[in-house]
Amino acid sequence: SDESTGARVTVDLPTELKYILCRDWDNVVNKKRLLKIPAKVTVTNIIDQYIAHLSTSEYKLTKKSIAAEIVRGFGEYFNVALGSQLLYNLEKLQYKEDCENKGTVQPCDIYGSLHLLRMMVKIGEYTSAGSFSNQNLKVIEEHLEDFLTYLNTNKSMFFPPKNYQVATHEYINKNSKLH
Repeated sequence: SDESTGARVTVDLPTELKYILCRDWDNVVNKKRLLKIPAKVTVTNIIDQYIAHLSTSEYKLTKKSIAAEIVRGFGEYFNVALGSQLLYNLEKLQYKEDCENKGTVQPCDIYGSLHLLRMMVKIGEYTSAGSFSNQNLKVIEEHLEDFLTYLNTNKSMFFPPKNYQVATHEYINKNSKLH
């Protein structure tokens, strides 16, 4: 059957990426550290590198173009979801200053791998809200798995430990007035 009600993509995050996400939460929420923005490697860079990686893979051309389209879709969705769904409270002022106040800046051009990884774990929720056929969900799931494997294989490049800076007291006070 091609029913789309309640169907969702299952996200199977590799264990190492789960640890990276847990450390990210700890850094931001408990240690009051902010990710440096702009990121050295942005979401756009990661997507472009993945698409370049696809061209060296054994995939057939049609599968490569579908994979590229899906991953570009992740980037577009990232731009929509970041401000409202992917930030911890501590990061809201930073987002306001770096994205909202600059107007034309797309989040995927200045935010990096950790915010992208936060979105990857929510893909299941997002797809269940959409009207995807079961067949399309399987295709998204397959390419999501490949993309996560790619992130995991290249984790030392995409998730360097020195991505954080301690939030100043002035920043924390200013940020707390936002919410």
